[in-house]
Amino acid sequence: MRHVRWLSAALALLLLCGAAAETSGGEGLSSDTVYHLELRLAALGYFSGKSDGTYDADTRTALEGFQQANGLEVTGAVDEATLNALNSDEIVSRQVYLKGFVLEHTSQDSLQVGSSGKDVQEVQRRLKELGYGNVRSDGMFGEGTQQAVKLFQLANGLEQTGVVDASTRMRLMAETSITWAAFLTEMSCVPGDTGLTVSALQKKLAALGYFDGDVTGSYGELTQQAVKRFQGANGLDQTGVADAATWEKLYGGEAVALRRPDALQRGDEGARVTKVRARLIELGYLSGEASGSFDYATETAVRLFQLGAGGEGTGMLDEEDEQALLAEDAAAIGDESVQAAYQALLEAANADTQAAIASAAEGLLGSGFGTPEDELYPGFAFVQYVCAAAGLPVRQPETLAAMAAVPVSDPAEVQAGDIVTLQSEASGSVSILLGVGAGEGKLYYATEEGGWVVLGYLDAMNSTNAYRWSAADAAGGAS
Repeated sequence: MRHVRWLSAALALLLLCGAAAETSGGEGLSSDTVYHLELRLAALGYFSGKSDGTYDADTRTALEGFQQANGLEVTGAVDEATLNALNSDEIVSRQVYLKGFVLEHTSQDSLQVGSSGKDVQEVQRRLKELGYGNVRSDGMFGEGTQQAVKLFQLANGLEQTGVVDASTRMRLMAETSITWAAFLTEMSCVPGDTGLTVSALQKKLAALGYFDGDVTGSYGELTQQAVKRFQGANGLDQTGVADAATWEKLYGGEAVALRRPDALQRGDEGARVTKVRARLIELGYLSGEASGSFDYATETAVRLFQLGAGGEGTGMLDEEDEQALLAEDAAAIGDESVQAAYQALLEAANADTQAAIASAAEGLLGSGFGTPEDELYPGFAFVQYVCAAAGLPVRQPETLAAMAAVPVSDPAEVQAGDIVTLQSEASGSVSILLGVGAGEGKLYYATEEGGWVVLGYLDAMNSTNAYRWSAADAAGGAS
């Protein structure tokens, strides 16, 4: 006790010699003053670092903890009020503060949706202070407050119940609570990273329907493309980097999901898929056998059916669309109503369509569509899928070949999102490779072996003639 009083007296003497006028932190304080300040805070249990006379982040955090525990304005500055408290006989040590803190917050009832009063208002004020949404401090625990509590629990390693129980309340009111901004920054990751954060990213993207790979915790090409697809669908720059803005959208409760509850989508298997495929084949939207695998071809066929019926063409088959598909009066692909709908969409193609084609093609880089069945038009399955994803229904490869009528004399002419046909002759046979422009003289296309989507340079590809079609510059065409 005598040692603590000596520190207090020494600190008072040093600070009163003119160094205590600073209010913005420890700037201007001598190293001796800071050294004794650190010793004083350590004796009270607030500082556990090395007392080196440097007013750094650890020193400031300790001082802020002292200020909070002693009912002062938390500034991190050695001002007159803080100095007086440091030398007071009624000083509150960290141990005393924590004991009182635990007793205060464990003795209170849990708060949840429907609760009201001053305790709720205090929780709302603290949530807003820490950046967890624009919560109104009205004392009414509604769904907005519940969502903010869940985000706080997520960021602070607690179970996401949305209920303010004793553990949540203690964490919420502690000076070490993690802010929403700090959490988002901490979660940010880039291609090449590994670890639990990447695993969390993959799981969240998978739950929303953007990632269909294995959760490996490794930020590779598939994860990067999934991030880009998510960013594009949610109005963010498609950087492929899971930055703070991306994480905020992922956890903000308003993320656009690709998957709907109970909807069939690519990757699903089973008898239900077999039945759907059989019906798509019967109506002419799909060729092949009625297997139980929902693959890229099935998704394209579903998009074509949805677009022909005047829908969005999501490629996911929810309960309503499935009932319409299986209905006796479902329209076949050759029906006049479907063809009219297709024609209207082709004629409405514009710059947005062009951008959507480019985005869909980029998102499929590294994907495999299987060996092409059509030797004359290799790559058609890939380009048809990309067009359907962009809301542009194309039934036959000849349609794309007819649309791509502008000769390409310079690869630089090909813009991102252009449909490109490359004619080549070998051993007396002709083939027309279909691809999508990537800009800068590059082309997305599916290889003949395995149908893997790759990115190549146009001037390095073996072709006799090249033609392009731009949704931004032209419209129309038969389906």
